Amino acid sequence: MKKRFAVMAMAVASAAALAACSGSEEAAATTAAQASEAAEETTAAGEAEETEAEASEEAGGAEASADGRTVIKFYKQDGGNGAPQALVDAFNNSQDEITVEWVIAPKDSGDVRTQLNTAFGAGSSEYDVVCIDTIWAGDMAGAGYLEALDPYMMDAGLTVADFNSGSIAAGTYSAKTYAIPLYPDFGSLFFRSDIVSEEDAAKLVSGDYTFEDLLAMSETYAGQGGTSVGLAIQAAQYEGLICNVNEWTSNFTDIEHGLELFKTATDADYTPQDILVYREADCNNALANGETVFSRGWPGTWGVLTDETTVSKDQVDIAPLPGGSCIGGWLLAINTYSENKEAAWEFLKYAATDGQIPFCSTGGYVPGYNALVDNEEILAGNELLSKPGFIKALENTIPRPSSSKYSELTDALQISIHKYLSNEGDLAGTVAEVESLLEEYK
Repeated sequence: MKKRFAVMAMAVASAAALAACSGSEEAAATTAAQASEAAEETTAAGEAEETEAEASEEAGGAEASADGRTVIKFYKQDGGNGAPQALVDAFNNSQDEITVEWVIAPKDSGDVRTQLNTAFGAGSSEYDVVCIDTIWAGDMAGAGYLEALDPYMMDAGLTVADFNSGSIAAGTYSAKTYAIPLYPDFGSLFFRSDIVSEEDAAKLVSGDYTFEDLLAMSETYAGQGGTSVGLAIQAAQYEGLICNVNEWTSNFTDIEHGLELFKTATDADYTPQDILVYREADCNNALANGETVFSRGWPGTWGVLTDETTVSKDQVDIAPLPGGSCIGGWLLAINTYSENKEAAWEFLKYAATDGQIPFCSTGGYVPGYNALVDNEEILAGNELLSKPGFIKALENTIPRPSSSKYSELTDALQISIHKYLSNEGDLAGTVAEVESLLEEYK
């Protein structure tokens, strides 16, 4: 039955994806004939401007503001909470040599990645400091698009130990650091503290439990307090599946046992019947609507719980996951083609350290800089940081597999693992295929 639900939903998802990919193509460049005609029509004033621009480029190419400051372009999405602007303003006001200008990236992360790869592929210096998803770092570093940060960090007295472990690992490729965290996102277990016993709750929050324990609790508590299931996890064929499996296999170090347990969960009566199409929103809704006792989520899950939802924040607590919390979030990197690398580093260093105070306190983010996890201003803007189970999860984050071809790797892993969960493959064959893929895409 669960397999039938998955197949139907995947068909709908595929149709939606095809529709989303369709669209008109626009010309990327002017034809040679048009260029020639345009050149003939160039005015004397235009020629003068071009000559002036060339002279400026020969003189150094670094853009400067009217007051003589070096201008840095910071490419990042707008989360709608004022945090990026607060960061930029704080940096600009902290010194008088560099001006950072925030270039707002598209809302869709896929468009952000495409735009960056297009710019990088053309050798463009348009952006100096870029904000990238944790799963892009390996691809971009492997392509030679990002500047290695180790020499800069050494000169600044910074080490990888100063930052969230999972985030900094995600920014590492071939033993070099190419990106450091702006803020981490990470998996956690949200549970109904008004249903789970005090003894079990304490065990969960401490992190002193196994996935076997979680399955046993899910079976025990399912149906209590008006719930219909015990556990909601992300098991659809998409990136969220890899995040969940990453946790259940302890960063793909215990693949056979982790996959077997994960399938035990998806096959069980105490998980939703359509679990094989469950994504983050489904899990969040199941928790907020009072349908499940346990739900795997990201920090954003907390914001879904309000006084208007069936289940509110005071009925829920948070625990770390046994195999480590899969890291998400965003990293900061320097465009290898930047003409202002030293200035870019000064801003990146600030954004990843002291600048986390205005950024995180304004946006409610978790800092990637360990020294600021208990900063009073940041704590005031994020109540999750006062929860012991949440801090435990933050301290035990794990990256997804690092690869210069991560998008190809994750697509292949998703297909293989989801087939196994859908009873279209056996455990031994799936384990062998997963191990082979991880080796192939190292």
